[in-house]
Amino acid sequence: MEINLDTLKQNMTALLKKTDVTANNLANISTNGFKKDHFFVQYLEENDKSSFPETVKTDFRPGTMKETGNPLDLAIGGKGFFSLMDQEGNSSFTRDGHFKIDEEGFLITLNGETVMGKKGSINLKPSEEEKISNINITQVGEVFLNDKFIDQLLIVDFNDYEKINKSGNSQYTNNDLENVIELEDYRIIQGGLEGSNVDPMVEMVQLLETQRNFESTQRAVRSIDDALKKATNEVGKYR
Repeated sequence: MEINLDTLKQNMTALLKKTDVTANNLANISTNGFKKDHFFVQYLEENDKSSFPETVKTDFRPGTMKETGNPLDLAIGGKGFFSLMDQEGNSSFTRDGHFKIDEEGFLITLNGETVMGKKGSINLKPSEEEKISNINITQVGEVFLNDKFIDQLLIVDFNDYEKINKSGNSQYTNNDLENVIELEDYRIIQGGLEGSNVDPMVEMVQLLETQRNFESTQRAVRSIDDALKKATNEVGKYR
């Protein structure tokens, strides 16, 4: 196989990007609902080692469930995403069910997006005559305030996960309306959260392997560079 500096340079660049992806996974070990990414490098053709198409794919396997006891902490058993909407009316989706109630009584994320129900924004503000005595959310997502039905959580999934994009804060965006499916078969767990699906041991091993590959490639570049310098000097002697 012919190896040249351009090929090695592209390989080192790809390894650096893979390191960034792995480091980001490790940084989100404790992030609720976070899904790890895999970095792939593929050649366009078997004999073409000069092209490195790069692909980052998200692993949507569920994370570990953890109990919190907070009635506003929700997790989804099985597939599905909570539906959110920001102040500009933009939709996003998440598996992070760590919610709170704002001053106006709306159920929101910690970043301020509104949690959507089948009737719209979910408002849990009691009347002036009463106080909140209990908030109960059933396994099918029905939301009750003081035993009064308010709404049902809008839980969706996607036909093609390749068409959704990470937008930060364990949230995703989708630009294809036909890709969204309203789910009926799911289980809401009140008082619990889904943790990250990152396995720190797996990521650490991968990070070390990537660093070793980078160092090996770096040594190859130096060897070729030294050989070229030596050849140049030798040719200069006979001028």
